[in-house]
Amino acid sequence: MATTLNYLITDLRLHLGDIDSTSYRYLDAWLVVALKMSVKTLQRWWDYKYLVDASDNVYRNSNWTFLFAEPPVIERGDERPIILMASLIIKEGSLESSSWNAGSWRDAEIAYSNIEGSKTRRDSLQKDWDELKGLLSPPTGRLATPKKGSLPGYKDNIYERTDIY
Repeated sequence: MATTLNYLITDLRLHLGDIDSTSYRYLDAWLVVALKMSVKTLQRWWDYKYLVDASDNVYRNSNWTFLFAEPPVIERGDERPIILMASLIIKEGSLESSSWNAGSWRDAEIAYSNIEGSKTRRDSLQKDWDELKGLLSPPTGRLATPKKGSLPGYKDNIYERTDIY
């Protein structure tokens, strides 16, 4: 069973504060792109618990043990990390694009500064990172996952000789 991530758009809009339906800041299509990228980014964090196919549908990894049976495909407890990661992806993009507009100036009569707005955006981004890291452990920088194996010469090794000399 596979699902799209469209049902999370409302929750993502609420988290971003984009709740005025007459003038949304973000298009639904871009929010769906951020949600898909979020699941793809979190695959390493979750050890590929959810997989994304070529048509961008999300489905469960059959090699993973889930707490609850389908439906829904995405467990309720995993929706918040997906929303947080999508929010981070969106905010990092908007922070990058607006970083060129941050600055301040003053003359003899007037002073203007939007540096505090830039700091507020950065603080919002940090708050999301902290919440995400509180919910999930980030992937470590290992080269490979260790696997236990038998060593030649030790007890019950299949390569040992069964004859005693």
